Amino acid sequence: MGAELCRAASVASAAAEFIAADELENDQELYQGDYLKRGREYSTFLVLHEGLGERLFREDTGTMPGGPCLIRSEEWLQAPELAELYNRWLSETDEAVGERMLQRIYYRLRASASALLESAEGMWSAVTLLQPPELAASPYRMAVLQDVQLEALFAAVAERHRHGRDGRLDLLAPYPASASEFARLREFIEDVAEQTLGHADAAACRIGALLAPATRQAAAAEIGRIADFVVIDGAAGEAAPEDAAGFARAAGDVLAAVRRVKPAAVVLAAGAPAAAALADLYRIGMSGIFCSAAQRTEALLRAACLTWIARQDHVDTAAGGWL
Repeated sequence: MGAELCRAASVASAAAEFIAADELENDQELYQGDYLKRGREYSTFLVLHEGLGERLFREDTGTMPGGPCLIRSEEWLQAPELAELYNRWLSETDEAVGERMLQRIYYRLRASASALLESAEGMWSAVTLLQPPELAASPYRMAVLQDVQLEALFAAVAERHRHGRDGRLDLLAPYPASASEFARLREFIEDVAEQTLGHADAAACRIGALLAPATRQAAAAEIGRIADFVVIDGAAGEAAPEDAAGFARAAGDVLAAVRRVKPAAVVLAAGAPAAAALADLYRIGMSGIFCSAAQRTEALLRAACLTWIARQDHVDTAAGGWL
């Protein structure tokens, strides 16, 4: 019983240490550089926020969050006023009227982006590029909508910078099928960023790839080679396994493909299956997960326990079996 109590106390201590580290220890290192690289023997497994209004962050601490908050921009299109505008634009056949509607969509998206940057999530966000399924058969209109979104996002960032306020915005290209498709989207994002923010601020924007677990390994490897980071999405519709074990296996295949060509690649997982499969994702070397507020506490504790167990195993091995 005493041994079990000691172990419980050690796990609780590790959990407290992990939670503190998540908020403070890696803030400056991650913000000034890039996403977490597993250079240390026991790198922190990131448990990051997903969704608007989820992060509780005290701005008076003077610290940056330990990683980005994942924002799925489709949520903005579901807001009543923007949804109405968007649906009218989809059905509009008059070009002049369509342009006016696009301008109104731009201002709505810019207001949403400004609200995001003013919120706790805006300290560091990774926002997905819009890719509504109803525009899949219309590449031109898809590009027009994405251009409006990017201009709105970067204009909001530029305004914040003009007022001397910090904030980091990264972009995710959703579900590219090939490296050439991702490269095209990356170039598109970089062009809009440079035109809106200028070269220095545009260079600070990291551009990642949001991949479905069913992405072909060859394609995943080539995309991972040129992406700043990769997120394997457990919410990728029919392309994502619903059960945690299936998701972990599929995510492991993508992770292995990316790490073969880029050993230091930052690869995270998102969606409900990611939190459920946390233990498996930790063991295969995933950099971390995005999860909702409802899943975060349990995920933090599970990650802390796994980190503590790994440390103890290493101590035992280093001691030659004497401990």
